[in-house]
Amino acid sequence: MIPNSLVVPAAVLAFALLTGVLVRLVRLTQRRELEQATRLAITCGALWGIGLLLATLGGRPRDATGYVLFNWVPFATQTVASTSEIVMNFLLFMPAGLLLPWIARHANVQRLIAIALVGAALTSAVIEVLQTFTPLGTAGDLTDILLNTIGCTIAATTAAGVHQHLRPVQVTSSA
Repeated sequence: MIPNSLVVPAAVLAFALLTGVLVRLVRLTQRRELEQATRLAITCGALWGIGLLLATLGGRPRDATGYVLFNWVPFATQTVASTSEIVMNFLLFMPAGLLLPWIARHANVQRLIAIALVGAALTSAVIEVLQTFTPLGTAGDLTDILLNTIGCTIAATTAAGVHQHLRPVQVTSSA
């Protein structure tokens, strides 16, 4: 788990790297180097996944009672002080959504959005279950699942629109 003093610098670094990757993906797509763009997106997606596991399953202590808890009411445990946690959960899955159109480049926009929605919800739910029922984490929270899913889906929707705009138009001749 990243110490609190390093969260903002780590987020800025991650944002800068992701921006560089997205610029590279756009350039590769414009030059029609689609295989290379797909490989870059898959590699970055795998690195994001490793970072996600390290950030979310970092051995945080359980509550003092030792009970297994799961918050089923969205935003019930959120306070003004936890605004940064809300923002971080929203942003946490955005890289996956931004990379998805290059990984699943043959899927149409609706399918990409569905993949992002279901994939983010399932991945986030698995992480929350692991955090709740193993010594790796703390109490799970439905808010985290919702924010992760919304962030990924919004990012995928935006990136799918950009990707569709960049894709070559296939010209068919009518005989």
